[in-house]
Amino acid sequence: MVVEEGGSADEAAVVEAALFAAGRPLSAAEIAEATDLPARVVRSLADKLVLDYSGRGGGIEVRGFEDRYVMQVRSHLAERVKKVGPKEIEAPLLRTLAIIARHQPLPQSELARMRGNKSYSHVKELEDRGLIRAEKDGRTKLLTTTKSFAEYFGLDFDDPDFVKRAMEENKRLAVTPMYRSLAERMGLDFSVVNPYKPYKNDIQKMKRLDLLVIAPGYLDRARENYSGEVIEAGIRTFTQLKESIDLIAEMSGGSDPAKTASLMEEIDSLLAGYRERARGAKPINPLSPMIEEIALEMGIPTGENGISAAPDYAGIEAEIQVPTHQPYEMEILERIMERYEAILNGLTEDEDSR
Repeated sequence: MVVEEGGSADEAAVVEAALFAAGRPLSAAEIAEATDLPARVVRSLADKLVLDYSGRGGGIEVRGFEDRYVMQVRSHLAERVKKVGPKEIEAPLLRTLAIIARHQPLPQSELARMRGNKSYSHVKELEDRGLIRAEKDGRTKLLTTTKSFAEYFGLDFDDPDFVKRAMEENKRLAVTPMYRSLAERMGLDFSVVNPYKPYKNDIQKMKRLDLLVIAPGYLDRARENYSGEVIEAGIRTFTQLKESIDLIAEMSGGSDPAKTASLMEEIDSLLAGYRERARGAKPINPLSPMIEEIALEMGIPTGENGISAAPDYAGIEAEIQVPTHQPYEMEILERIMERYEAILNGLTEDEDSR
């Protein structure tokens, strides 16, 4: 790479190496701190890297946005090489990891009491990824986080006590508009951002965030503007909502226990009511996984000879259309209830028409 004024070739190589090693967007100030270079020089060199990589036409690019820089696979090639890229940690596994980090050194037997038998497979996968270590301690194992854990989550030190303190601190949290009512019901301290089509103030907010709650399936779009920790909170069913509440409470560290417990009780009560109303219901033919999940949760039998039901976004002809194009401002429980009501009402109308 040819470097003119504004930094030497060696300094340019250091900035390039920092972006490669980070694997995430870095601000000019972060690069300056890591490399002992003036921020002015870092910006000049990073801007040259952006132009240099753009002219190469290779598989890697350096992009700059809002005083931040990132080295990454070119966007049009990302889908073709994703199989060899680092895997995102799925929500159930992430929750287990958070518990280990917060309570370490944690006996595996105690983790199993907290998370059930699924925790054993979680521990194996987390060990395989190098994020935890499991050392024999009598008849159980003691679980602790590793240096790789600290690097993955951008922590300055990998000392277990430091990690515990970092996990116990309330994180700066934001949610997309659809999750505003959920955050309010949980008593969280939060802001609202749009990571998919952000305004300037959204960009500024996301620079200061530790954790962002988004809808499942939108991670790639969110990653175009936000590089921090993400929770994909599923809310297709009441059970899925409860799992998301648990995960958000665990990862944010800032929910109100009384409000969260009250919300959980309300969800259990609503679900019990729907199951009671669905007793003896005729079978339905679910034309999407979401409809099948809702039917099974209410105890409604399913089968190809049942009344057809489909989500309204799919454009599928069905006797029951279940709403999914709902306003963002709709309260989180009402959003789920509307779907359950559509199925029960559709079954009732079918009975009335016979």
